[in-house]
Amino acid sequence: MKEIRQVLLLLGMLLSSNLMATANVPSLNDCPDMIFIDGNENDSSPSNGVGGGFPGEFSRSIVVNANNETFYYYIPSSYQNNKPMPIMTVWHGAVYAGGGPAAAQSMIDFWKDEAEARNFIVVAQAIVGSPGCDPCGWRPYEDSVIFAAILDDMEARYNIETTRRYVWGFSAGGFVMHAIALNNADYFAGYAISGAHLGYANSAGYTPANAARQLPVYISIGQSDQHYAGAVADLTDFYNAGWGLNSNIWFDGFIGGHELLYDLPAKAWDKICISTVLD
Repeated sequence: MKEIRQVLLLLGMLLSSNLMATANVPSLNDCPDMIFIDGNENDSSPSNGVGGGFPGEFSRSIVVNANNETFYYYIPSSYQNNKPMPIMTVWHGAVYAGGGPAAAQSMIDFWKDEAEARNFIVVAQAIVGSPGCDPCGWRPYEDSVIFAAILDDMEARYNIETTRRYVWGFSAGGFVMHAIALNNADYFAGYAISGAHLGYANSAGYTPANAARQLPVYISIGQSDQHYAGAVADLTDFYNAGWGLNSNIWFDGFIGGHELLYDLPAKAWDKICISTVLD
């Protein structure tokens, strides 16, 4: 499996959802307002993993660079070993020391109803943080290595539709996830960001202009959020790099602050669901 390109610190630090996707992947039929794909020409790329428990919520620890790393995930009741399913990895915001596991579990709670309704797996990675951090944020290099190991583990134990890997991040998680998604635009089908802007991604060189493809992106941010002006300014970067508003980039500037609204999972999934890495 292609490795996720690690996000290095700088100097050490589709289409509308009611249109047909360009790839013929049967699991797209679970997307809202999807035009039926009959599967006669099948572009699906299943991981064919086996051995993972289902359905329900789970936690699991894996060894990455000699450290035990715990993550959390939800498998919907519709999961079957013989039917590859898309996967969404979610990153929470910054936390106080030791708060990563609880924050990751809260993201599973936030996303699992949509995952159950729309038939996708959701995985939440937890912030580990640097020694002595308080509060703790994401470490771009180290955490992208853990992220890659988590996806490898999930694809080995579940039948994942590898043309349909998605990511989302909120706040601190969103800043770094912008960089990961744009740096791996030929690996992820699409992504969503809440409460963040391109500041870190641009400073590290992972700009929209440098992306391998114009992967769909859904951006959600409150108009009173301190990062709102930056997120609005980002639209120019995306447009100049070839993205089109309400075609493969969607912007939801809602009334509110630095927060997550209950309908965010449905809104984001409705837009990026139809995308595959083949589009």
